[in-house]
Amino acid sequence: MKKILILFLTLLISFVIPPAFAHSDLISSDPSAAVNIEQLPEQIELEFSEELLNLGSGNSVSIMSPSGEDIGMGETSTEGSKITRLLNTTSETGQFQVKYRVASADGHVLNGSYTFNLIEGIVPISENVETVDSESGSNLLVTLVKIIAGIAVVLLIGLLLRSRKRRITSTD
Repeated sequence: MKKILILFLTLLISFVIPPAFAHSDLISSDPSAAVNIEQLPEQIELEFSEELLNLGSGNSVSIMSPSGEDIGMGETSTEGSKITRLLNTTSETGQFQVKYRVASADGHVLNGSYTFNLIEGIVPISENVETVDSESGSNLLVTLVKIIAGIAVVLLIGLLLRSRKRRITSTD
């Protein structure tokens, strides 16, 4: 009986201790962050450190012109760890912002953005800020598992104490 109890407690504790998850990161982009380019490419391509879920419109890439217009054309295309989106042409120059939202194969959602400059001549990039906000689709599941495991531990301890009391009173 004690071996089963120890095995059960070991399994229960392994669910309560949070596992270390490695999440996907942006590893390359075309055009790259903080670059000055003289000609807008035909498409934006982002590559991540993990495979992406092919969610259709769930994964998104927006390319904002200096005037705030999304110059992306059509839907995003996800293949493996890469996501691409075609671009409309524009006569605007200045700072463009690429915003992305993707789901990696483990369900982790990654939001981020970066900027690049489309220039006529050499113009320095003004305040290039790269931001990454992450939200995990699995956080709710992990939290629920921890709560359930915690309740199970409390109930198990209660049962053990109750069982111990019965043994003590029955031997008297």
